[in-house]
Amino acid sequence: MKQLKRAAAVLLAVCLIFSLAACGGVNIDKTAKNLHIEQAENIRVWYCDDRYTDYLNFVADRFHSANELVTIEPVLVDSDNYLENIYEESVRNGNVADVYLMEASDMQRAYLMGLTAENDAYTQYYSQKHFPVTAVNAACYEGKLYGYPVTFHTAVMVYNKKYATAPENFEQIEAFLNSYQVTDENKDVNMIVGWDSQDLWTNYAFGGSYVDNGGAQGEDAESDVQTEALKAAMTEYAALQNTFGIVDKTQEEYKQMFMNNQLIYTILDSTQLADLNASGVDYGICAVPGAKTGFGTQSLSDTTLAMVNPYSENTDTAKAVAQAISYDYADLLEKNTGYISARTDVADKNKKTLYQPLYQVYAQSDSYAKYIGADEFYVRYSILLHNIWKGE
Repeated sequence: MKQLKRAAAVLLAVCLIFSLAACGGVNIDKTAKNLHIEQAENIRVWYCDDRYTDYLNFVADRFHSANELVTIEPVLVDSDNYLENIYEESVRNGNVADVYLMEASDMQRAYLMGLTAENDAYTQYYSQKHFPVTAVNAACYEGKLYGYPVTFHTAVMVYNKKYATAPENFEQIEAFLNSYQVTDENKDVNMIVGWDSQDLWTNYAFGGSYVDNGGAQGEDAESDVQTEALKAAMTEYAALQNTFGIVDKTQEEYKQMFMNNQLIYTILDSTQLADLNASGVDYGICAVPGAKTGFGTQSLSDTTLAMVNPYSENTDTAKAVAQAISYDYADLLEKNTGYISARTDVADKNKKTLYQPLYQVYAQSDSYAKYIGADEFYVRYSILLHNIWKGE
């Protein structure tokens, strides 16, 4: 039975490699760095998002091709009590997660639990030459580099290039609306602009320039609000509902309208861009515009990191695996997960221009704070936005 399972696993891995090669033009000869390994090592990679499965399996195969004594075992686990389970398995059961994926917003929790080995073997890769400053900062805690940035998400405005160009503020969209005329070419359009007004991520930017949670590195358990500036910005934000007739729809509904050429401008989380790419719509990306001239915006972002567990018996190899997940195969991340790599220099020539504004938004974004208890701030901020949108 064990031999049959092993054979099935090998067959699945081979099929995966050729499937990826056929679908994405992947170079199957691409391998990881060759390490000096003298005895067999098994590196477990824990993660709780199934969209990483194909990618991690591919990395595991390529890494093993370069290092026959190293076996990488991706382990998909439940997201509930994720870090607590990693800790318990590490200290009591000997079932160590040598490498694990987590959101940067969990950095303080992981650090205080003793689950963060320093990223000190591959620091030359983690600079602004390859990653935005936001990604590098997200991987740090108390001035030291711990994480290996893998993917990120933030909110951007997208626009249909068939009908419009990037706006700097909603006054420009209003001017576009006032001069808009229905023709045979745009007859399918039934809304100029709309977005999910109930979602924190697609609305955070409207007041983001005037609130600060966690300080410069997101580590301080305090927040600062420019009260009068925020009130002024929120007044203009609330007015958008009537100016443009924004109706309550989910992000998914607005995305579908956009892909069907029924909507010209919308705000989406960057995790949704893979669907836009598959739809064939010719679209552009820009920062969420200010509600009015003179009002700034700043989107919220979070970064998924590969982390090395100091409880691992093979931390040197684990660090090489984390670096491979984050850096060596970053050009395959979007293709195999639908998420966009935090590494800026891997986009193909067709997307390099398209994604340039996205990476600018990410670089200037407000990273989700890392301190324990930060969620309370975002819940309260989300309620504030919701109440203002309702007219309070």
